[in-house]
Amino acid sequence: MRPAVLVVARQSLTLLGLAQALLKFGYQLITAYPDLTELERAARVHPALVVLRPPLEEEERRTCLQAIKKQFRDRGIPVLACVSIPEEAASVRAALGDVPVLTGSPIRLNDLYSRIQEMFKVARRKELRITAELVVAHREPGVYTQDFFYYDTLTSLSLGGCFIRTESPYPVGSSIELVFCVGSASESLKVMGKVQHHGDGTDSGNGMGVKFAALSGETAARLESYLMSHLGTMELPASL
Repeated sequence: MRPAVLVVARQSLTLLGLAQALLKFGYQLITAYPDLTELERAARVHPALVVLRPPLEEEERRTCLQAIKKQFRDRGIPVLACVSIPEEAASVRAALGDVPVLTGSPIRLNDLYSRIQEMFKVARRKELRITAELVVAHREPGVYTQDFFYYDTLTSLSLGGCFIRTESPYPVGSSIELVFCVGSASESLKVMGKVQHHGDGTDSGNGMGVKFAALSGETAARLESYLMSHLGTMELPASL
C-alpha cells in the first residue's frame, strides 16, 4: 500500500499538481478540510505525514492546531506546516512544537516535495522515478559492430533503471549498453544494465525492465538532475 500524505487545507481542488507528483513517486494524497469532524475522519487513515495550511482566521486556526496536535502530532505522526508569512510560523510552533515550516506564497511544488522526501527519510534515491518518452539506443556489447544499435522508446526512468518499450526484448539476464539523451542531444548518457524482466503489455507495453549497473558520480548526478527537473516549475497556489 502506498504511504499516504494528508493535506489539511481549505481548497483541495488546487492540489492536483501535488497529487500527480506524489503518485508518480509512490505516494497517495488525501485531503481534509481544517475542522474537527474532517480531521477525526482523516486520522483513521493513519497517514505517514500531515501537510498543514493553517486557517487564517484566528479562532479557526487555534481550533485546527489543537485538533492536529491531538489527532496526529501526539501520536507521533510528523507534521509539515506551510505558511504565507514568517509570523504565522510562531503560532504553529506554539501549538505543535518544533515542527518544520515552509514559508512562501505560493509554495513551490519542488520545495514541498523535497521536504516531504526528507521527512519520510527516503534514503534510497532510486525511488525517484518518472514516466518518459525518450528514444534509447541499445545493444549487447561485443556482439555488433561499433556503430550498430537498436532504437526503441524508454518509458520509465529512475536512478536504478528503466523500462524500454520494444517488441524484441533481450533475454532476461542479458547485459546491454544503453545510450539516451537527458536534455539536449549533446547531453547523452551511456550506461550499462542488465535485463531484469519482460513487460506484459498491461501498463508500459511490451518490453523489458533494465537495472542499471553502478553509475559513475558524474552520470548519477546528471541523471538525478534530469529526474528532478522533470517535475518542472509547477507552483501551488497561495491558498494551500
